[in-house]
Order: sequence, then C-alpha cells, then structure tokens
Amino acid sequence: MSETGKKEAKRLRMLKMNRKERACLRRRTAVDIVWRIFRAVILFGLGFVIMYPLIYMVSCAFRDRSDMTDPTVMWITRHYTLDVIRETMQAMDFGNTMKNTLILNVGCSFVQVLSCSVTGYGFARFQFKGRKLLFAVVIMMILVPPQVISMPLYWQFRHFGVGKFSVNLIDNMLTMYLPAITGNGIKSGLMILIFCQFFKGMPRELEDAAYIDGCGPLRTFIQVMIPNAASAFLTVFLFSVVLYWNDYYVSSTFFTNTKTISLMLQNLDTELKMWLFNSAAVEIPPREQIVWKEAGCLLSIAPVLIMYVCLQKYFTEGIERSGIVG
Repeated sequence: MSETGKKEAKRLRMLKMNRKERACLRRRTAVDIVWRIFRAVILFGLGFVIMYPLIYMVSCAFRDRSDMTDPTVMWITRHYTLDVIRETMQAMDFGNTMKNTLILNVGCSFVQVLSCSVTGYGFARFQFKGRKLLFAVVIMMILVPPQVISMPLYWQFRHFGVGKFSVNLIDNMLTMYLPAITGNGIKSGLMILIFCQFFKGMPRELEDAAYIDGCGPLRTFIQVMIPNAASAFLTVFLFSVVLYWNDYYVSSTFFTNTKTISLMLQNLDTELKMWLFNSAAVEIPPREQIVWKEAGCLLSIAPVLIMYVCLQKYFTEGIERSGIVG
C-alpha cells in the first residue's frame, strides 16, 4: 500500500471512531513520536561518546602540531599534513615492527585457537574424572590477572629446562608460543569457554553418524566438528588477535629487543625524541606531543579496525551461536 493509501485508510478509521477513541489514538501517536525522538537522541549521544576518542584521534593525527596551541582549532584543523604520520611511522620503525607483530600475533593466535578448540571440545563432549575441577581451573584462568603469574613465568623461561640442559628463552618468541600451544596463552580460559559452549549446542547426531561410519574421536573432530564450527573458530581467532595485538604487559616482561606495535607505542615518546632530535632529554610541550601520540594510536589500531569491519558479520554470528550472550 502506498503512503497516500495509508493516510486515507487512517483518516477513514478516525471518522468511524468516537470522540474518546480519537483522543486516545492521538495520545498514543504523540507518545510514539516522543519516544522515537528520545530514542534517537539517546542513541546519538551514546554513539558520540563511544566514537569521540576515535574522532579526536583522526582529527589530531592529520593536523600540524602548531594547531594544538591554537585555541580556535577544535575538530577541523587549519593545516592538514601527513608529516606527523610519516614521522611517527619512522620513529616506530613501522615496517619491521609490523612484521614482528604479525609473526608473533597471528602465529600465537593460530596455535591458541587449535589448542583451545581441542580443549573446549573435550570439556563439551567427554566425561572423565576431575572434569568439573579442571573446568573450574579454566574459569580461574579468566579471572586471575597475568601480573599474579608473571614472576614465576619469567623464572621458568629464564631457566627453561632441567639442570645443565636449561636455556634462556627471554627475548625469544617461544615465550609467547609455548603457552599458546599448551592452551595457556593470553585469556585462553575465555577461548576454551566459547568453544565449550559452542560444541555443547551442536547436535550429537553429527558425531553419532561419524562413529557409525567408523570415525574415531579425533577424525570426527577434524572432519565433522571443525567444518560446522567455522564461525566459532573465526570469533576466537579475532578475540585472540586483538588480545595479543594490544598486549604490552606480557610482551614487556619477556622481550627486551623484539619490537611489537604495543611495545613501540608504549615507548613512543622516547622513540620520537631520539628520531626527531637525537636526544631523549629534549622537552616537547605536552600539547604538541599529542599529535604524534594520536598518530601512533591510529597506526596501531588501523589493521585491527580494518579486519573487524571486513569480518564483522561472521564475528557477530559466532558470538550469538556460542551461547555466551542473551
């Protein structure tokens, strides 16, 4: 029905109503309009609050540092420039830093997904002694902060091995890979929980059919469960990538020479002074430093934002099907 037809039908209905019914309809219409306006204002306000840091970051990253001391410049800069981005990339050694981060980040995320998927499947489908106790340990992995175990881990990797056969793994990527391989990486408990909830929601008939065809548990998991859990694997992989990408505490504990995005961003102030002025003792006005820091933040989050925009549909689907919401 066209808009004109709807209006005509509404007018005819109102002609058939009595006085009280027309007054009630008008009140309901007014309340509906007010509620729509109120909802739009609330959503716009919340959206602005959430997007404000990103908007300010983009605004500062492409402005000249002289605009930071100009009281007339708020959001729109007077002097657009790419020099700040270029200087920040050079100070961060962005090419090598990005390569190191991808090797560490994507590699650890990949092996963490594999180890956590096997663990989650075991908790979801198999009954064994101590299952509840071990699952409680998994939940504790979510709650216990990494600061609690950082010193024991550092000592373990500093003297990795037994007696004369111990080696020093500090500043070696194995300090991040080994926990990920064994299901003890960053927030592995959350990944295991997501997989466990997802596999619990899958019908057992799939596995029963595979067992009838002669598949064992491992082959059933690889050939039947993994293809049907693609959205959960993608969700956990995105979570893992973001957690490893943003991590600087664990990385700074084990790495002294290896450069990653988070570590370079943490030390961006010193790196910029050394690159621009060849001295870490140079004093730069705090407001002028903001342009470089915001540029560094923009460069750091840009790959993750692009990845999320491209995979948002599958990420949302995996969260819904995992059963950890709603």
